[in-house]
Amino acid sequence: MKMHIKQNGMKSGRMRIAGAALLILLAYTLVTANRHKTDEPVQVGRPAPDIQVTDMNGSPVKLSDYRGQGVLLNFWGSWCVPCVSEMPRLKAAYESEDIHGVEIVAVNVGESKGTIMEFIRLHAIPFHVMTDPSGEAANAYRVNGLPATFLINAQGLVKRIIPGELTNTQQIRSLMESVQPQPQPGP
Repeated sequence: MKMHIKQNGMKSGRMRIAGAALLILLAYTLVTANRHKTDEPVQVGRPAPDIQVTDMNGSPVKLSDYRGQGVLLNFWGSWCVPCVSEMPRLKAAYESEDIHGVEIVAVNVGESKGTIMEFIRLHAIPFHVMTDPSGEAANAYRVNGLPATFLINAQGLVKRIIPGELTNTQQIRSLMESVQPQPQPGP
């Protein structure tokens, strides 16, 4: 009888230790998982979150890789009707001969590389298309619906936030011009 009680006491002690270890592990996971997140929303005039996404060749790309250029950052999905609708307008604005120093970075949220590649091929997309399979980049920008567009200047500051569809090519051209780097005066 005493042996049985002693074994139960040992099991109970081990369970407490295992439970405490589990709680510590859970707390550590929650703290480290959120250490790169901020509760502050993306704001005009503030630095753009430096997201890392993946290009269609599988290479990591950071938004800061585009520092020195204006960026039209567009979050989209091939299943999203307004996203598909605005792609020809984004393409036409991107191919404008008179807008220099501005890149369109289209970040697909949550779709497979095969689906994205097929979309690029069907629509002959000429600008940079990236993948965000886990949605981390979209979360960093607090994207609640697609499409969502952010204009970022050459210094990495958010200049405009446009939720929803970009409805005409001239609008997109004007947005791109708004973040076009200004030529620096010579010495």
